[in-house]
Amino acid sequence: MAQIFDGQTEGGEYPQFVDPTLTEIGGDAALKTVRWPAFPATLLLDASSERQRWQRADSSRALQDEYCEWSVVRTDDGRVRRVVFTSEVPEYWEYLFYADPDLLLSVYSKLYGRDVSREEISRNGRYVRANPLNRSTDGDIAHLIQDSNSLGAAVVLAATATILRRDGAGAPVTNQQELVRCGQLGEPNRNSDPQIAAAVNDLCAQGAQITLEDPPGLYIEGLLTAEMETPDGSDPASFWTIERGTPERTLRASYEVPAEAGFVVGDIEIAGRAIEYGAQLADNVQVKITAVASAFGSQSPEREPCVG
Repeated sequence: MAQIFDGQTEGGEYPQFVDPTLTEIGGDAALKTVRWPAFPATLLLDASSERQRWQRADSSRALQDEYCEWSVVRTDDGRVRRVVFTSEVPEYWEYLFYADPDLLLSVYSKLYGRDVSREEISRNGRYVRANPLNRSTDGDIAHLIQDSNSLGAAVVLAATATILRRDGAGAPVTNQQELVRCGQLGEPNRNSDPQIAAAVNDLCAQGAQITLEDPPGLYIEGLLTAEMETPDGSDPASFWTIERGTPERTLRASYEVPAEAGFVVGDIEIAGRAIEYGAQLADNVQVKITAVASAFGSQSPEREPCVG
């Protein structure tokens, strides 16, 4: 954590961004939780149909860029049996590889239901994030691997978003997408980046200092099931299982129907359509990050022009 935060606080480039490993947060701290759907907003831009966008999102983890990735397990006849979601940042797993490799292998072995060897997840003595066990879109997965999905990326976004911006006419830039473009704060067409940037920027406009809630991370908030219907009328929410983390800070969760129920996930409907893709569930999975603001009014930031 110190390494990740230090890269954004040293040098004083972002005076309102605080390294929580060095600075104690004040008693007036307020939490700001930002939430967004797990389905990649960028895939909505040129989608020709619902089926096309779901199929495309399921096809590659590289496209799952909202700090949440998933994989699908199917039955022999091709129906969806299980969908696994993760928002767990790769830095933690990478750290364990060097600090406690036995623990890392133990966690991998538990997730995959068999003994996992060091050779399967490393190359030339270095941990491979997108290793053969953790790069698929079917079967189980361990943690995030998409290039933009990391704690480091989230910290950089939060730090750079502390700079207030003004347009060419001197007017404050506060619109989410405009702010992202003006400050080059990630991808303006994502669900996550514009909302995170705008929330942080608004707190900074109040003269606050900003950091991420402890423990810093991206978390799955849950699955919205209001439009879901099961064949036997059972509660669709009962099939959501947290596998790593807590209900408040979920890192990994799966959606699977017990064998004794007599049906599978593919037999459940969302808004009248049977579940054929994990992406249909991703439409209803919420991801979150929480910022901490303190020392309100202690800073007097000036707005800077747009970057570039």
